[in-house]
Amino acid sequence: MKQVSGYLPVTLVLGAFLGLSSMSLAADLGGDCCSDLEERVAELEATTARKDNRKVSLTISGYVAQELTWWDDGAESNAYVHGLGPTQATHVKFTGEAQFMPGWKAGYTLRIQNLSDNPFGRNAATGAAINQSSPDFNQGLNVQMSYWYLQSKDLGKVSIGRQADASKSVAMFTDQSGTQIIDNYTFLAGFPQFGIRRNGALVPGFTWGQLAYCYSQNVPLGGDCDGLVMNSVRYDSPVFGGFSVSASWGEDDDWEIAARYAGQWNAFKVQLGAGYSENTDERISGTAVMTSKDSQFFQAGGYVEHQPTGLFVHAAYGREDNNNALLTNGHTAPASHQWYVKSGIRRRWMPLGATIVYGDYVEYDDQLGPTALALGATGSKFSRYGGGIAQEIDAAAMTLYLKYQHYDGDVSGAQALTDLEGLDLVSVGGLINF
Repeated sequence: MKQVSGYLPVTLVLGAFLGLSSMSLAADLGGDCCSDLEERVAELEATTARKDNRKVSLTISGYVAQELTWWDDGAESNAYVHGLGPTQATHVKFTGEAQFMPGWKAGYTLRIQNLSDNPFGRNAATGAAINQSSPDFNQGLNVQMSYWYLQSKDLGKVSIGRQADASKSVAMFTDQSGTQIIDNYTFLAGFPQFGIRRNGALVPGFTWGQLAYCYSQNVPLGGDCDGLVMNSVRYDSPVFGGFSVSASWGEDDDWEIAARYAGQWNAFKVQLGAGYSENTDERISGTAVMTSKDSQFFQAGGYVEHQPTGLFVHAAYGREDNNNALLTNGHTAPASHQWYVKSGIRRRWMPLGATIVYGDYVEYDDQLGPTALALGATGSKFSRYGGGIAQEIDAAAMTLYLKYQHYDGDVSGAQALTDLEGLDLVSVGGLINF
């Protein structure tokens, strides 16, 4: 992360002073004084982020994350190089901030993410996606967030623009193990567009995402069903004793509330979060799958770590109620839920940084998508389990990791969807912060 103040002239003056000192020494030694000064000034200019407004500080941050994944669906195997899905993808964030009176500040955030190799996405018109027949899906650069805010130390923060709504990822973000980005209960780092096989053959149009479908967003997200980024107004309270609350309204229409807690209980690090949202926008993802929408989503999560030993557990739960909404294909959207647990140990066994070893399990119950319902499915249980190891490299702000995942699905009500074959995935990847 690089922070730039508005005092470029001061920096140049200091650089010139140092250059003049070196020039005197160079003259005594018979060197080229002016060339030395010009090189020093050029070096300072090259390492300074310029901006015209010197009253607002500018912070540039983000990370780059890529994986190599080997997969085997029982009949075919291959290896793909790809990024992580939306929100978790490689990105750069620009944050500006200025204090305009004691206890008050104003600022803005612009976050641009790279979806040039997005394993989560799918083109609704053409069906293009990363799956067994395609290793690539390019959605290019995306302005994920762009908003401004006013913040009071005593009254809280109000934000307006394209941003994360109040309860977005409130359960998932409680995971403080160091593996939240690379492995969580959503499909953001998974492959929802991979087809499912039965007796060695792909079932036409039937994907793993159809067993982990969220109608709040009309996408196969798995968990964090209403984890929206949209044009909205959001309020965040100050933190009192580790507690804070948030509320937001986004067009057209989604409203959310959330509560968070972070603290230390004796030798235990604790983080908790819960949120509730209601969404009535049929075209929230650009493609309407409901004739009339009234989706509610509740989520809660927590993380506890025993710091002397590094042993930890993270859990999350979500429930979506769609009020028997009628879909455009004539079927009824079901109520569904999911739950997730991750446990392991986080210890610094070597000078490089902490090592995290973990195992996890997630279950998606009755999260049937429109295609699954059209094929006759009346109930489902999709389980995903695995684990991995991650090594943090503090000196490079980097994490290297190896993880394994297995998908397994059971469907009731449709003979054509029985005896489904599983999917195995092994990924090695890296994430470096800046």
